Amino acid sequence: MTAVPRPLVTAAGVAAAALLVTSCATSAGPASGGSGAGGGKQTITFMGFFGTFQDSFTKTVIEPFEKANPDISVTYVPIQNSAEVLAKLRASKKNPAADVALMDSSVAPTANEEGLFAKLDSAQVPHLSELVDEARSKDGYGPGLTLDSLSILYNSKAVDKAPTSWNDLWDAAYRGKLAMPIADTRGVALIVALEKILGADYKKDIDPAIGRLKELSPSVETWQPAPDVYTAVQSGEADVAVGWNARGQFYKDSSGGVVQPVLPKEGTVKQINTINLVANSAHTEAAQKFIDYAIGAEAQKAFDDDAYYAPVNRNAKLKGEAAERTTASAEQQKRQIPVDWSWMTSRYTAWVDRIKREVIGG
Repeated sequence: MTAVPRPLVTAAGVAAAALLVTSCATSAGPASGGSGAGGGKQTITFMGFFGTFQDSFTKTVIEPFEKANPDISVTYVPIQNSAEVLAKLRASKKNPAADVALMDSSVAPTANEEGLFAKLDSAQVPHLSELVDEARSKDGYGPGLTLDSLSILYNSKAVDKAPTSWNDLWDAAYRGKLAMPIADTRGVALIVALEKILGADYKKDIDPAIGRLKELSPSVETWQPAPDVYTAVQSGEADVAVGWNARGQFYKDSSGGVVQPVLPKEGTVKQINTINLVANSAHTEAAQKFIDYAIGAEAQKAFDDDAYYAPVNRNAKLKGEAAERTTASAEQQKRQIPVDWSWMTSRYTAWVDRIKREVIGG
């Protein structure tokens, strides 16, 4: 079945998103407008990823939620990554910049410990009982919203022989044509994958993986492609790159097959983004209603059919083609490399710092 092309993220769109984020972060008042639980229409602020994620989530989740709840409107604040969310919430702890926020599962525990997120009331978020085990929060904080996995991306017009292995990143044919945005969770996940290939244990010593990445450095054209790695591969700025499967699949459609995501033969690492209630929100009840809707089967199916994430709600059944292109597919499940994200929480920052210092800046 031929997919309908979707609009791409433009540099102007990213610039506008950056301005919106800046304005929200510097506002003297709460991010959430409108009245409190006492009555009248409420506006809650959702801090989520920019670009195609924002476009799809707005269309398939936010707009249907607003239609079903005419007394609540949702303002979307686009962000680049979880580190940016953490920084903005730290800076606005007493007067939070959002009511609901997305955050990587390896970073969210830090926000929980710092009191930036609040525990959910299961009575107000009944869909929590429908989540798959890996999306459940053991301590009552925000559950998983999306399931995804690390992928190799390549430009099908520029690359004659498609990469099939993580080791192919070191192929001389790609020298000077690699995009490696690994100063975040992508780099952390890549270290875990490389440790497996090298026969090492990431819990004991990541020097083998760091050393291997140092060898790759001369082949990298850019460590920070703009506006994102998917656009860089589509435009030909890079021939091969590392990114997330879901967005790679999205760009495969919108680029007419120019962008191709690859599941490496050695396996891949699964990643979870959590949806969280921000502590000190002025609209706790409305915010939890939104979280409940977002993890419900209807919203999960609509969003994941469009954006290629694996659903966190066990009752969400994706259409056949979409299901086979997510991390929930049988092939993806068979090739998952185990990773202890709870253990990783206290090492995450140190790992990213080593990537920045020894690999990118080395």
